[in-house]
Amino acid sequence: MENERISDFFKAQTHLFIKQVKNWGEILIGFEAKNKYKVLDSHGMEHGFIVEKGAGILAFFIRWISRSHRPLDVRVYDSKQNEILKYQRPFYFFFSTAHLYDSQDQVIGRIDQKFAIFKKKYQISDHQDNVVGEIESGFFKFFQFEIQNRMGQKIGEVKKKWGGLLKEVFADHDTFGLSMNEELDTRTKALIFATAISIDFDYFEDNQGGNSPLQIFD
Repeated sequence: MENERISDFFKAQTHLFIKQVKNWGEILIGFEAKNKYKVLDSHGMEHGFIVEKGAGILAFFIRWISRSHRPLDVRVYDSKQNEILKYQRPFYFFFSTAHLYDSQDQVIGRIDQKFAIFKKKYQISDHQDNVVGEIESGFFKFFQFEIQNRMGQKIGEVKKKWGGLLKEVFADHDTFGLSMNEELDTRTKALIFATAISIDFDYFEDNQGGNSPLQIFD
């Protein structure tokens, strides 16, 4: 049986938008956080938020040294501040692997970045290691990541730039969106949502400033 909070968060959603915010004083959380994001629905209404755990001097040096390769502990909350998802990615050199859990630490699935020449490639697996989605984004598709199932059918898409639907939100470059097929179960939607987080941290998140010794792996 699907987690009720996950079901409520994703069941009616086919489009979600994720916008990084710089001032999060209105949200009260039980830990210090580094990066923070609003989750908006297709009408631009606040649907939830995302926070990256970790602040302070030690966390700063880890981020400076590791940059986009750093270990991540990310939490997703609904608009009532109920925890929905836990996204965790260990430190990596070349290809990231992220694990997704519900609020009770039950495994939902995994997102693996794969080796590819002139492509950006991901594999999305459920809690039983069944592949539910794959991405092979072409070299010149810098901001577009189409997600297909094993039969080659499109089930979702992640975009860093968005035309038409809620276009005004994308005046800020720190925003990206995802679309998900309506018939998908909510756990698969959660994995597509987590894939968007992986893509953003792997390819676009670079707000730490300065140079890192690990830049040679980027």
